[in-house]
Amino acid sequence: MLEIGYLKLDNPLAIVSPKGSRDLAGLNGSAGLVMLGRFDLSEVAPSEIKRAMEEWRSGSALGFSTAGGDIDDLAEAGRMAAEERRLMEVVLPRTDGIADAVEAVKGTGAALSVRAGPDAVGDLKTLGRELKVAGADFLHLDLRGAGPGAAKVVKRISEGGSPPIMVRIDVGDFKAAKEILSMGADMISLSEKADPEFVNWLADALKRYQKIVGWYNAPKHICSGGDLRAVAFCCPPVKSCPLLGALKKIGLTPQEFIEMKIALTRGTPLEPGEGTCFGSLTWCCKITKPCFMRDAVLERHGISPDEYMRLKKKLAEELLER
Repeated sequence: MLEIGYLKLDNPLAIVSPKGSRDLAGLNGSAGLVMLGRFDLSEVAPSEIKRAMEEWRSGSALGFSTAGGDIDDLAEAGRMAAEERRLMEVVLPRTDGIADAVEAVKGTGAALSVRAGPDAVGDLKTLGRELKVAGADFLHLDLRGAGPGAAKVVKRISEGGSPPIMVRIDVGDFKAAKEILSMGADMISLSEKADPEFVNWLADALKRYQKIVGWYNAPKHICSGGDLRAVAFCCPPVKSCPLLGALKKIGLTPQEFIEMKIALTRGTPLEPGEGTCFGSLTWCCKITKPCFMRDAVLERHGISPDEYMRLKKKLAEELLER
């Protein structure tokens, strides 16, 4: 379902264990990722971190969080992470020197996550852009306590340009998880105290949703408050609507958007669409929105709902690659 560097995750849930609690054994590998630590690199050698991780036998991918230490310490820990095929995370107390820190870790070949919270840095949107340019694999945002505003924070950072986003937040049901994912988050991280039965249930629900829909964190439509990825679902801008504001953020005129979208879908399964509103699946909406005209075209051309959404995901990525 999800790749972080060399790691392959079968679901977008992570468990964060500050002390590597033995309670994690009850999760039975249901989370896609387990993060141990945080380990202070000024006090703990990478060999000790390696030994701590070797105690765990789980179906989950494994990573570790670090704090402290200098550039040499980060590079040494990165080399160990790359050798062991683990995700290394750097907990960020401030932004100065972040590019050097990312370069030191990524230079070792390690998969890297950078964790930050609203209290640690001032402008998360700028941080996201800097981390993307520097080459970080993930931005891990701690948004516990942000309440309903968490989704807006994720949307703002995602739209500003960012590596994939993992959000530390407390969710209690599928709807809450889907809400944060639909605003641009790629993963959700939970506390080690999360109920193992709930983690197993939610992980399974998200895997089934991906199998059925084909895009587990698909955005809402632009006209319903979705992030910029949702331009893949938009009609041609033939009237005043929220799409016009989205196009300004992307830097496209309405005509450029029309031409670009047609060009990107020419010769693909999204090109046909006789009988739909605008004559092509290029302009059709999200599969979860009922539309008998779109569905008739999909059936006629042998395109499954999940394949349709994977094609829309690819289209969204291509539209935003500028």
